[in-house]
Amino acid sequence: MPTVPIEISARHCHLSQTDLDILFGKGYALTPTKPLSQRAQYAAREVVEVQTPSSWGLPPHTDFTFGKAPDHNQIRILGPVREHTQVELSWSDCVSAGIEPRVLVSGDWKRSAGGLILIGPNGEVKLERGVIVPQRHIHSHTDKARELGLKHGQIVSVKVLDEDQKSSLCPITFHNVIIRIHPTFDWQMHLHTDEGNAAGITGMAKGEIMI
Repeated sequence: MPTVPIEISARHCHLSQTDLDILFGKGYALTPTKPLSQRAQYAAREVVEVQTPSSWGLPPHTDFTFGKAPDHNQIRILGPVREHTQVELSWSDCVSAGIEPRVLVSGDWKRSAGGLILIGPNGEVKLERGVIVPQRHIHSHTDKARELGLKHGQIVSVKVLDEDQKSSLCPITFHNVIIRIHPTFDWQMHLHTDEGNAAGITGMAKGEIMI
């Protein structure tokens, strides 16, 4: 069976240029600080504060709890800019924020949730759409997909492997993993933090694809 590296994707957001201008100023450009596993994508230096209508203005707190931490509810911006702003959270994050968790493929903007307020140094954006729990997925270059006989949108299962007998790892199997194919994608599986915690993954891991 083919294997795939597994990476945990923590809460983050992608911004449209329009919203970036509102939050940071007209014509603002993100500052790349760290390349990501997918080509041409990066973590930016900039962060935004995230609040809900019910949490805005509450006293600061040291934890990331949406409702109790106005000064600490910051999430990283990933670049480059996109057509639509998208905030990617775990299921637990959505519950904390009082938002209906909607598990969707990245980019499914029309079916995404709203209800968050993004606050930057220059302004704020109230999201009516754009909040998702990302469906677990595998990025694949077109050549790799052809080699393995995988199709874009195909659903597979992936078993977490415990090759080094790490006591922290739980060799569970994730179902409903969607294959995403593009010429710029590198071979990688992405889970959100709830899923990573369930499998005991603290850094990188490896999974076996069950087609």
